[in-house]
Amino acid sequence: MKNISIWNNYLTDKSNNQEIANNINTDILIIGAGITGLTTAYFLKDTNYKITVIDKDKIGNGTTAKTTAKISYIEQDIYQKLTRMHGSRIAKKYYESKKDAITLLNKIINDNNIECDKQLVQSILFTNDKKNINKLITEKNILSSYKENPKKYQDNHIKYGFSVSNTYTFNPIKYLMSLKNIVKSKTTIYENTIAKSIKKDNNNYIVLTNNGLINTKKIVLACHYPFFIIPYFFPLRTYIEREYVSVAKINNPQNKTFINIDKSLYSVRYYKNYLIYGSFDHRLTSKIDYGKNLKKHQSDFIKYFNVKPEYTWINQDIVSNDKLPIIGKIKENIYISTAYNAWGMTSATIGAKIIADLIQNKDNKYITLFNPRRINIPLIINSIIGIFHYLKAYFESLFHKSNPHYVKIKGFLYGVYLDKNGIEHKVKLLCPHMKCSLVFNKEEKTWDCPCHGSRFDLDGNIICSPAVKKI
Repeated sequence: MKNISIWNNYLTDKSNNQEIANNINTDILIIGAGITGLTTAYFLKDTNYKITVIDKDKIGNGTTAKTTAKISYIEQDIYQKLTRMHGSRIAKKYYESKKDAITLLNKIINDNNIECDKQLVQSILFTNDKKNINKLITEKNILSSYKENPKKYQDNHIKYGFSVSNTYTFNPIKYLMSLKNIVKSKTTIYENTIAKSIKKDNNNYIVLTNNGLINTKKIVLACHYPFFIIPYFFPLRTYIEREYVSVAKINNPQNKTFINIDKSLYSVRYYKNYLIYGSFDHRLTSKIDYGKNLKKHQSDFIKYFNVKPEYTWINQDIVSNDKLPIIGKIKENIYISTAYNAWGMTSATIGAKIIADLIQNKDNKYITLFNPRRINIPLIINSIIGIFHYLKAYFESLFHKSNPHYVKIKGFLYGVYLDKNGIEHKVKLLCPHMKCSLVFNKEEKTWDCPCHGSRFDLDGNIICSPAVKKI
C-alpha cells in the first residue's frame, strides 16, 4: 500500500519551473498554484497585467492532489443548512454559484481541448439512518424547487436515496497540468517558493519569500490556508476538517458517485477501474489520534469492499463557520479564495472568476455572497464555539499518549522518534503558526498540529501549511 494519492501517478511533468534568484517586480502575485491560483491566472491571462504565480512546492503536490475530484452541486444537506442559517434566497444563490462553476469548468475544458478524463456521472445522495430520511426528503424538495429533477434511487445497500444528473468527475492533476501549460506563456511561475510575510510599501506590497522579495501591486491568496493571522483573524472564522481516502482496483466500476448525510461519512467515486472511498471525516480538533483514525478508515474499506487499499492518504479541508466559502477582497488590492467546505472543484473555479472580475472592476453576482468581511449571527456563534474547540485540542495535545518519547531541552518539550535504522529524529513540539502543541501520527510518521492542520515530517520539515517554517 502506498501512502500517497492516486493522482500523484499523473505528475508526469519532471521539468522544474524556475525558482526566484533575485528580487522581482510584478503587477499581480498569485500565491498558490492549485486549481484556484491557476484558474485565476487563466481568467487574467489576456489582460495587460504582469502576472506571477508562486507555489511552496512543485505544482500538483498540494491540496489538488488530495481531492476526490467530484464536480457536483450536490453537497450532502448543504441547501437546508444554508436555508436555516441564512434564508432561502442565500441558499438558492449558492446553488446557482455551483451550477455556474460547473458551466465554467466545462467551458475551460472544451475551449482548450483538455484531456482530463472528465466523465458525466449520476450523483446519489443517500442515508442508511432512518432518522435522516426526512432530512434527505427536505434536501430533495429544495432541489426540486430549484427546477432540478432529483429521482428516487433504490439499492439493496441504501435505505433511502435520490440521484441527480449533470454532474461530473475528472482527473484533477491532468486538469491542473493543462491549466499550467495554457497560462505559462503569459504568466511567470515559480515553484518551491514559500510566501512568509506581506508588508505594505506605499501603494505596493512587499512579499518576503524563502528565495527573495516580490514587489507587487496586487496579491491573490490562493493558498490552501493563509499564512497570516492578523488583520483578518482567519483561524477564528474557520476550522479544519480531516478526511481519510483509500483507493483500490475493482471489477465493476460504476458511472456514479455516492455520498451520504449520516454521522459517519461514506463517499465513493470511480476512476477507470479504481474505486475511491472517503470516510471518517472529523473536525481536526475533535479526534487527535490521527494514526488510530486512519487505521479505522482502512479497516472499514476492507470490510465494505472486500479488498485492501492500494493507496491511502489524508485530505484536509477548510470549513467556514457559516458554511459559505471565503472569496473576495480582504483589504485594498489583496484578495482571497478559500474555505471551500470540502467541495473545492466548483468553489475554486467560481472563486477564481470572482477574483478575476474584482481585479478588472467587473461585476459579479456572487461578490456579496462570499464577501470575506461578512458578519452574520451563525459566523459569530460558531466562531466563539470554535475557540473552545481549539482550547480543547491544545490541552489534549499536551498529554497525547501517541507521542513516542518526550525530552525537555532548555525548558521546551521535544518529541523524539527512533526509526528502524536506529536514527534519532528530534523536533520541538510547538507549531510555529500559532504555538499549538504537535501530536505524533504513528501511521504516517508525521507531526501534526491539531489546531490548524500544519504537518511536519520526522525532521520537522513542512508537509502542509499554514506554517511557513520548519520546527
